[in-house]
Amino acid sequence: MFRNSIIFKALLGLILLGGASPAGALAAGGKTVTWYLDGAKVEQELPVENSYRELLLPPTMRPGSFRARPLVGCRLARVELEPVKPGKSDEKELARLDERREELRDRLKALGVKEEIFKATAKSQGSKAPKRTRTNPEPLTAIRQGTDYAISRLEEVYRARRKVERDLKELDRKVVALKKSEKVSGTVARIWIEGRRGKVGISYITGDRGWTPYYDVRIAGDAADVTMMARVPDSAGADTVQLVAAGISGAGSSVPLAVRPGNPARVNSVRLPVTAVKPMPDLQKSVAVTITNSTDRFLPPGDAAGFWQEEFLGHSSFAGLKPGESCLLTFGAVGEPRSDIKQSE
Repeated sequence: MFRNSIIFKALLGLILLGGASPAGALAAGGKTVTWYLDGAKVEQELPVENSYRELLLPPTMRPGSFRARPLVGCRLARVELEPVKPGKSDEKELARLDERREELRDRLKALGVKEEIFKATAKSQGSKAPKRTRTNPEPLTAIRQGTDYAISRLEEVYRARRKVERDLKELDRKVVALKKSEKVSGTVARIWIEGRRGKVGISYITGDRGWTPYYDVRIAGDAADVTMMARVPDSAGADTVQLVAAGISGAGSSVPLAVRPGNPARVNSVRLPVTAVKPMPDLQKSVAVTITNSTDRFLPPGDAAGFWQEEFLGHSSFAGLKPGESCLLTFGAVGEPRSDIKQSE
């Protein structure tokens, strides 16, 4: 029994040691991303070790939106925000891309001059009056050859121009992607606390993109059941994702709606009056329907899927609808889908 008691105490000690956190090993709190129509708010709790914490903030952060607050009894000593200083390799790459852009622009200018020259040559050759001479017994053939040569050179110029324009677009894409990198154009946040260890809560607002509405429109008689859903951008690294059915400036005290990543989020459903339904004379069933926003809320622009008599007819662009406005939606028509808004009378 004594031996068993020793073994039990040893095991208990190992368990306690294994469960104990090393000094300063504070786990980071959950990250929450709240999406708005025109941006997002990011909130996170972070551990601070040795009185100091440094983090990179994205270049899409809105200026002046960063906030930091102390948690778990600690006190903020100092907070500094500084632009990221690109590394030497990033600076060299940006300089190389800028130089390449200037070269391509010069190439476009030169091609423009060539184009004018060969256009003038082709026009000059085509306007020549055929005159037979001892050295030019077949003037029409010579004129035709000169015109064909000028036109073939023009075609070469057009092909070269298209290639240069494609290269410029690809180069601009690379520059934009590089400048969006946190290592090149982000912000460094430096946080000091009083005491060696603690935890801080940080938050900031980004403005590069927001969630996108899309609508399920089911037409039945003189009413349409309209369900607004949300396409939410990728929220990599977020433990909690939620959205607010408004823009950042108009959100106020709106209660966020929880979102499951990868699944469509149902925002709200309303029944709107239908003032006109017009079947279209197409081979496939299609319909033009006029609906009125009888609510007191703005319906933001997005994509709409139309159902008539429980049959899916296709999609239509939706330009948004203010309270009291009417909108003509066409579902299933051949050609571009339309959404025409008119003021309700």
